[in-house]
Amino acid sequence: MAFDFKKAFGADYPFILDNLFSKQSHIAVTGASGWLGRATLELFSALYGDEFNLRVSAYGSREQQIVLADARTVSVRPLVEITHRHTQHTLYLFHFAFLTKDKVGGYTDDEYIRLNRAIQGLVTQVLEQSQVKAVLLSSSGAVYDYLNDSNRDESANLYGRLKYEDELLFQEICSKSDIKLLIPRIFNLSGPYINKLSAYALSSIIANVVARENVLIRANKPVFRSYIYILDLLLICIRLMFSERFENIVCFDTVGDETVEVGELAEKVCKLLNAADLTVERPNMINGEPDSYLGNEQPIKDIIKGFEFPVTGLDRQILETAEYIRNLNTCSG
Repeated sequence: MAFDFKKAFGADYPFILDNLFSKQSHIAVTGASGWLGRATLELFSALYGDEFNLRVSAYGSREQQIVLADARTVSVRPLVEITHRHTQHTLYLFHFAFLTKDKVGGYTDDEYIRLNRAIQGLVTQVLEQSQVKAVLLSSSGAVYDYLNDSNRDESANLYGRLKYEDELLFQEICSKSDIKLLIPRIFNLSGPYINKLSAYALSSIIANVVARENVLIRANKPVFRSYIYILDLLLICIRLMFSERFENIVCFDTVGDETVEVGELAEKVCKLLNAADLTVERPNMINGEPDSYLGNEQPIKDIIKGFEFPVTGLDRQILETAEYIRNLNTCSG
């Protein structure tokens, strides 16, 4: 993937590069094999080039190797090793490790809580003993399911509760230690390294169209979504890490530049992927409350406007996501 770091970082570009390329600076990525983790590794692979292996460490639930789209092989270490490897670094931590909402049903509630708190304990230990300058902590729109006691999704409340507890704990530690903390509450993402294709409306629709299959939408009431391109989100967060215009703790919801109903989204995907012959099938609509999984748009719009950040429009997001899914199908075939 092509990255225009100079354009994305704008006037902050020289300052950001000076910091990221300073002698002691190091990037640590947890949850490295997931969607956000792989996209982050790809971004820093493009930024650091031949220095990548010296500058970036990847952590996951187990030791493994992953291959990025740029053909770089990345060694992923077990997360437990993070506690003793960075005491001499000026560390920028991208923390995505978490047992996600789809894992809730695979454990008892107590076990699910225990496993996520074990991850939390390892990472907070790093915050307390290493020279951490900034943290990107991925949260979720499911936080609102917990806070509002929503019944949108049976597993969302527990997942949202633990995400919110993470937010509070990281805010407390980072405030005491003067660490910059960014908390995007993620609603709907698009772009490369998307996984669990059937779990998300956008990827499910695109996968059908790429396979030349008609699109089936099961919802019989309006469903509204707003997508932000994953690489835009990461670049915005990196810029926030080094900006003096914001407080040390910044929490915001992810929202794209337009809101779309999934039926319209499916039609748009068919058009953009030259599949106008495919049909979008859907049950008759009933008068029910719309499913609007949307965040508060104002904070992120203010950030984007303040940075004059060149966001990726929905059409381009669809095309980039489709290209990744096509390549994924080719590799697996």
